[in-house]
Amino acid sequence: MPPSHPAPLRVIVARFSSDVAQEVILHVLQKRPFEFCAVLATDISDDRLSGLSPEQQEWFSSSKVRNGDYGNVDWSTISPLDEEIIGKMRECEAIFMDMVTRLEWKRSISYDQRRLWYLRHLRFWSHYLHHRRINLYVSAWIPHEIPDIVIYYLCKLHKIPVLYFHTTTVRDVSFAEYDITQPAPAVPARYEALLKEYSHVRDPAEVPLGEAFDKRFLALTTPAGQKPPIESYKRFTYWGKVRKMFFEQPFSFARFLIAYCTPCGLRRALGAFERWKVIRVTNAYYAAHAAEHDLAVPFVYLPLHYQPEASTVPMGGAYADQILVAALLNAYLPEGVLIYIKEHPRAGGWLTRSPAYYEQLLKMEKVRLVARGVDTFLLREHCKAVATVTGSAGFEALFRGKPVLLFGFRFYQYARGVFQIRTSEDCKKAIREIFDHKVVPSLVESRVFLKAMEETCIYGVLDPWKLKVTHLPKEEHVRVGTEAVLEELRKLVP
Repeated sequence: MPPSHPAPLRVIVARFSSDVAQEVILHVLQKRPFEFCAVLATDISDDRLSGLSPEQQEWFSSSKVRNGDYGNVDWSTISPLDEEIIGKMRECEAIFMDMVTRLEWKRSISYDQRRLWYLRHLRFWSHYLHHRRINLYVSAWIPHEIPDIVIYYLCKLHKIPVLYFHTTTVRDVSFAEYDITQPAPAVPARYEALLKEYSHVRDPAEVPLGEAFDKRFLALTTPAGQKPPIESYKRFTYWGKVRKMFFEQPFSFARFLIAYCTPCGLRRALGAFERWKVIRVTNAYYAAHAAEHDLAVPFVYLPLHYQPEASTVPMGGAYADQILVAALLNAYLPEGVLIYIKEHPRAGGWLTRSPAYYEQLLKMEKVRLVARGVDTFLLREHCKAVATVTGSAGFEALFRGKPVLLFGFRFYQYARGVFQIRTSEDCKKAIREIFDHKVVPSLVESRVFLKAMEETCIYGVLDPWKLKVTHLPKEEHVRVGTEAVLEELRKLVP
């Protein structure tokens, strides 16, 4: 029998923008050349993928195309949309509409504008997948930007394999994933096997872990808690960046000031003032309505997510609107059990919260807003359960014996003590298990989950944000990332 040859790869490559990710793709091309490659990058440099001719690669700058502007494309050559595909992509449309909020850092964007952008993206990429005969979509991280989410859903619709690498709350640990609703796909089977293997164990220390995972276990099991590694990275606010420029780049600061003395600059300054005023009013409203918290009262802890971000859109599904989470809990929690809601410590987009948002929460009988300054780990220690869309607070709760009401899709959704909520019935059942049957996760079960992660994960990352807090050398990320991509290619497009 003649030797088989790998199938030709016609790939959309997205977000391989960090130095590590760029090197990974170049190494992959040396081992598994692409027949054609469309590259979606934050910005387009003069560099192109070596080993591919100009005709074999096409580049798109996401900063330019995110509003549906594809330059000199002749739309008369692009296949029009019909009701069938629009109907099949309704879920994508809903998520896209939410996702546009990521672009509202200076202005609000109307529904009509959002829908116009969406239909342009849908039309362009629906045609492109067919015209270019794409047979794989690979991204350095979870599709959560524009137009990535449209490409993702189109590939799902047409059964084109999807591959992306998603990080976790354990430093330098990621998973190869194919579906937003089924994160860390290698974990559940291994976890169930390990639970059987260690069913006789009562002491967590009898479940062996490598140094990195054991260190994380020890940190997670302390009452004081430990924030995820990325939270230790200092993010500059807008005014923080201005101050940094003043002290470190005085000439740039001078040009910055001069720019604001023009009519355009004055309009920008006025817009910035209006946004600052909106944020100030919102924060003042929250502070004025934050109640005194009583730790002796039974309560469920619901820490709000930073928004807009991938952790809610697309990972939260419909529960990206956290008011829906609070409403379900308010309806089904036992009498006398409160919901303590705490705002995220980092300010999100200026339009993601408002006094009206908090008013909706406060109208719920069981909801209490908690002051921003209250320690999140203190609330976790005294709560009956943690509720979250996909937050790290849920993962941390498992190691303190607290059950979790999880409303989105996250790598720890398979762990014992996690109740995934999609429906009202899911919520009612989870509350019965927690409050009537007193179901809680054990330390052995949680440590076994870490072991399942350790045995199935990729010990390296491609996400540029997580690379900022890495403990591994760049070369290791490149080596591990290259091996991971090649292994997945062999499985997806053999």
